[in-house]
Amino acid sequence: FNFYSGLIRQLLWAGSFVLLIHVMFQNTAALAGWSQSQVLIILALSRLIEGLSEAMFSRNITNFPATVQDGKFDFFLARPVPAQFHVAFHRFNLLDLGNVIIGLMLLVYAIGISPSPIAPMNWLIFTALAVLAIITYYSLLILIASLVFWLERLDAFTAVSQLITEPLTVPFDIFPSGLKTALTYLLPLAFIVFVPAQALTGRLQLWQIPTAILVTIIFLLLSNLAWRAGLKRYSSASS
Repeated sequence: FNFYSGLIRQLLWAGSFVLLIHVMFQNTAALAGWSQSQVLIILALSRLIEGLSEAMFSRNITNFPATVQDGKFDFFLARPVPAQFHVAFHRFNLLDLGNVIIGLMLLVYAIGISPSPIAPMNWLIFTALAVLAIITYYSLLILIASLVFWLERLDAFTAVSQLITEPLTVPFDIFPSGLKTALTYLLPLAFIVFVPAQALTGRLQLWQIPTAILVTIIFLLLSNLAWRAGLKRYSSASS
C-alpha cells in the first residue's frame, strides 16, 4: 500500500509538471531553444536517474550524517566490507522505483510526440552518459556527506540534497551563463541529467563526451579523498 500510494503521489506530481509544460508551450514555440518534447525528455530523465539513484544509494547517503552522530557508524566500520560501499548501498529502497516507472512512462510519451526518431547511436551515447551521471551524482553526495567528519553535525544535508535535484528538471540553457558554468563544472549538476538529455535530443557536441568522463573521474577522486581524510578524523563512539 505504501508503494502504490507513493506511486500515485509521484504520478500526480509528474502530471502537474507535464500540465505546466503543456500550458507554457501553448504560449511559446521553444524554451531557450528546447521544444516541448525535448523539455519532457529532460523531465523524464530527471525522474529516471533520480529514481535509480534513490533506490540504490542516495537515501542511504542522506542518512549517513545521522549515523555518525548517533554512533552507529562503528557498526559499518566493524564489518568486513569497505565502509563507504556499505554505507551507500546497505539498503535497497524499493519504494523509490516508482520514480523510475514514472520516468520510463514520461520518456515513452516524450519520444512519441517527438517529430523525429532518436538514432541508435544517440541511445548508445545516452546510456554511457547516464551511467557516468549516476556515478557523478554518487560522488557529489559522498563529497558533501563527508563534511560530517569535520562539522560533527550536518542536519541540513537532507535539505541540501533535495535542493541539488531542483535544477535537474529544466534545460540548463535557461540559466545565465555564469550560473550555468557553475552548475556544470563547480557543482556538476548539468552532467547528471542535462548532458544525457542532449545526447537523446541530438544536441550533444563531441567534446562533451570526454568532458563528462573527466568530470566523473575528478569528482570520484575528490569524494574518495574527502572520505579517507574524514575517516582519519573520526573518533569511535566507544572511545
